[in-house]
Amino acid sequence: MYFRWIIFVLLTILSIIGILPTIDYYSNYFAKQDLSELDINQAELLKKKSLTLGLDLQGGMHMVLELDLIDLYKNLLNDEYKNDFQEIEEFENTLINVSQKSSSSNFIDYLFNNYDNEILINYYSDFIPENINSEDEATFLRQILKEKLAMKLLSSTEIIRNRVDAIGVTEPLIQTKGTNQIIIEIAGIQDTSRAESLIKNTGKLEFIIVKERAKTWQEKVKKIDKNTNLSNYLYSFDGISMTNFYDIQENALIPYVFVQNSNKNNVNKILLDSNNKRYLIDSQFLWGGENQEIPGYTQLFFLNKYVELSGNEIKNPRAQQFPIEDINSGQWYISLEFVNPIDFEEITDDNKGKFLAIVLDDEVKMAPRINQKISGGRAQITGSFSKTEAKDMEAILIAGELPAKINIASKLQVDASLGADSITNGFKSIIISLLLILLFMIIYYKGFGLLANFAMLLNLLFILAFLSNPWINATLSLPGIAGMILTVGMAIDANVIIFERIREEMAKQQKNIFDVINNGYNRAFQTILDSNLTTLISAISLYLFGSGPIKGFAVTLSLGIICSMFTAIFVTKTIIISFLKIKKIKTLSI
Repeated sequence: MYFRWIIFVLLTILSIIGILPTIDYYSNYFAKQDLSELDINQAELLKKKSLTLGLDLQGGMHMVLELDLIDLYKNLLNDEYKNDFQEIEEFENTLINVSQKSSSSNFIDYLFNNYDNEILINYYSDFIPENINSEDEATFLRQILKEKLAMKLLSSTEIIRNRVDAIGVTEPLIQTKGTNQIIIEIAGIQDTSRAESLIKNTGKLEFIIVKERAKTWQEKVKKIDKNTNLSNYLYSFDGISMTNFYDIQENALIPYVFVQNSNKNNVNKILLDSNNKRYLIDSQFLWGGENQEIPGYTQLFFLNKYVELSGNEIKNPRAQQFPIEDINSGQWYISLEFVNPIDFEEITDDNKGKFLAIVLDDEVKMAPRINQKISGGRAQITGSFSKTEAKDMEAILIAGELPAKINIASKLQVDASLGADSITNGFKSIIISLLLILLFMIIYYKGFGLLANFAMLLNLLFILAFLSNPWINATLSLPGIAGMILTVGMAIDANVIIFERIREEMAKQQKNIFDVINNGYNRAFQTILDSNLTTLISAISLYLFGSGPIKGFAVTLSLGIICSMFTAIFVTKTIIISFLKIKKIKTLSI
């Protein structure tokens, strides 16, 4: 009997200790806005030891992302077509047409049914083994491209997961849906714009040569000006004032021009106009950062389309700070190494005097001038980066480039205040159900009812303590609270079965009260085990085949079943036998 008490008391003490940080955090810090820096640090420490709440309870962000099929299948083309910009643009128009007339589920079928299969075979011949018969190539390729979509969707999920982990959030939900969708739920996040930027950015890093000659700029802009008035939005800065575009000397070097931030949309419309895109087959205009050099203006670069080096050819990206003795002391930058340093050395040797743009997700981060051949295989991305921006850029580069652009299909933000209301309403329902059950058990089973109520409360304590354990890293959501309420009923049900079996034993007029108790528990055990085991199997099935909130419900239900059997069978029997030995009671009243 002493051993039973040691187990019971030890588990109870550990559970109380385990749940204290959760009580402290959600009572004093959760959803509070006016916390001091000391309180914020204390809240972070407590949060790591506390029960994690789901999106519906503590607020956060829910997003549905879609993998851009046009961009994906364009990126999958054979390498031989990558620099045939005219061919790529024509095929991209075909893919756009297909996407407008099909869904993600039948995109490939529609493409093969309405487009020359021989051309498709040429575009994607790298995926077709040599031993495939020519008459089977189209069928084989159709299946391969569908499989590629499934594979790229899974790889995108892992890349996004790695990026989200860099934010430091607890247990984000990231899963695929359908053929090209990814669902993301991040609970408790405050800076949703940062998370959105980390998630949706492709992470495409490119090194491209800049067209820096003023004459080259003016020749291209004149062609575009035949249809529009692009030049009206372009300015050069001479160090003192803004200069109109056509006033720039032809022999001048201009790696970029300036556009007022308010006119960026107008410039984008001009550059994306179908009449103007024909002038940009082998070149492109890309934006730099807003307000980088002059407040109110954004840099616009004119670049080749040919990519000298890509992000696949870099390694070990690191966010670092310039040392105190450096002229840029305190500023953050990204250090890079090249997989093959000779490639970068040859590029810098062949392009001395030119500007090399470092482009991340179609935005020019910097465009330094190449003054000499650069050996050693190292480079830096500098700019007006904050620590957070540099760390996010590092996370994106380490996680790797997404196989295609990501589009946000839907986004929902849940405020923490709404989450606090959900918690209050959820626990109100638990308290009301507890009070009703407590009242019923005391009226119907008297002293034994009090014992059953104690076991039920102990059951809830064990569940919350287990969920609060940082090693378990579980998350409680509204369905999880529903599972706890169901568990309360099941815990009482086990005690009801035991007490009824004891009543039956008392009706047999047995003289030994300990035999009555033991026989009652032994007879009830098999019934309780069978009923709880079948429920546990159902809960495990829900966990294995369900997702998100369904899994949360399954976890709390499974845990509640195990804890309720321990409290109903082990704890209550320990207390009853000990009480009877101390009080020397000879008859029972249930």
